[in-house]
Amino acid sequence: MSSKQRPSSIKQPRLINPDNLLSSKPPVPTLRSSAHRVKYSLDHRRHDPKPKNGTGTTFLPAELCRQHTVAYSESEYDFRSAVADMLRRCDAAIVGDFRTLSNGAGVDSATLDNFIVPAASLTRRCQGGVLEEAQEYLSEAVSSDDHFLGLFDRFVREVVLPDLKLRLQRATGGDSTTTFHYQRPPTIRIQPGPARAYVRAHSDDEYGHQNGELNYWLPLTGRAKTGVDLHCESSKGRGDHAPLGAERGTVVSFHGSSCRHYVNSNHSPWTRVSLDFRVGVEGYFDPEWQMLGTSNDHPRCKVTI
Repeated sequence: MSSKQRPSSIKQPRLINPDNLLSSKPPVPTLRSSAHRVKYSLDHRRHDPKPKNGTGTTFLPAELCRQHTVAYSESEYDFRSAVADMLRRCDAAIVGDFRTLSNGAGVDSATLDNFIVPAASLTRRCQGGVLEEAQEYLSEAVSSDDHFLGLFDRFVREVVLPDLKLRLQRATGGDSTTTFHYQRPPTIRIQPGPARAYVRAHSDDEYGHQNGELNYWLPLTGRAKTGVDLHCESSKGRGDHAPLGAERGTVVSFHGSSCRHYVNSNHSPWTRVSLDFRVGVEGYFDPEWQMLGTSNDHPRCKVTI
């Protein structure tokens, strides 16, 4: 994708009148590179850990469901630079651009916490915005960036999966090879401030995710500037939401399918950027199952180690 060019599969977003927006502050907190496509209301969806097709999806061992932090080398796996380069190639009118800092001598303005998203791209189509088009555009940008995807693949295979396999062996006493199904590409989330919108508390089983998979959350900006963190229950139904406390150079796993989690508002002038993805474990995760009322928008890559 050439500099500042839109992927050919995405239509040019229509121009909108800012006066048509319902609020001066966008109603959606994040621009993300994928969206859950839900067909029916929550009342008509039901997460069944034992689907009727008989394949079954079951909970991972309790030890794996607990929150777990893994440190990694930011120089070896430089996601910040890869994502910044990707965003620079995007159309500023639909995804955003890096702000110009006044009196910024010696300060690099092209850092992720200086990225600005247009208000229209955080506003739904029904409210006069172009959120859906922006999500589609960013999704295409992520899925077509070979450098970023190669870096992500290497990170998952060299850092995430060996750690997860070791934890699984400790929990089950087994030592055989294991097959994993990891989400590829991961989701990029961009949450600019100041804003009052936040991500509501939810568990991912509401969107068809299974008990046999783990969520991984990787922050690309620090908590100190934005005050934003992912807050999660320690276990299903506890209601004891606490920030994960992840910093740059770490990735945190948690059982997002059962544990309710949310992201607080970003009241700072800076932007929060993160990656997240899921990993399913063979024997607990059914790659063919899909919850009635949802569409699967997370392609998986199968790896055996």
